[in-house]
Amino acid sequence: MNPMCQNFWILPAIMLMFVASCAILPEDQPYIIPTDPVVTGRMDDMMEFYESVRKQPPAEITRIYDKVKQNFVQNKSDSNRARLVLLLILPQTSFRDITSATYLLNEWPRDSKSATNLQSFRNLLASLLAEQQRLTHNVEELSQKLKDEQKRAETLQNQIDAIKNMEKNLILREL
Repeated sequence: MNPMCQNFWILPAIMLMFVASCAILPEDQPYIIPTDPVVTGRMDDMMEFYESVRKQPPAEITRIYDKVKQNFVQNKSDSNRARLVLLLILPQTSFRDITSATYLLNEWPRDSKSATNLQSFRNLLASLLAEQQRLTHNVEELSQKLKDEQKRAETLQNQIDAIKNMEKNLILREL
């Protein structure tokens, strides 16, 4: 048998294997996703806080932000700091401030008393915000370069148009 015919029979065999494997799974048993150990403590609280705030109307989010900011000024605990950072990075809000959020993350005390998962969360947010700031800076640079190139293209087009007009005038004078 030539190699092309062998390859031709492999595809149907693979398809038959997939169909057969699907038929083996019982339909009445739901697929259970294996879970990792449950993280308990302040990290869960932060995620629940974020989820609840995210679903609020803008006026309520602003009210929550004012309250959280006031709480942080009075008590600079890790939880208050994390809540404030989560609010500062919330998209489409009037108080969104990535620079302040990054500052709060960088100034977060690195002591051994803090929960490890909250410190890991801080590290994750700090690196993500730093990358976001870097990308924003790159976008601003590219935007400025695009504007400069558009001006340059416009200037060149004007020069081309001026040369064309001069040529037309020369041709008209010769006639």
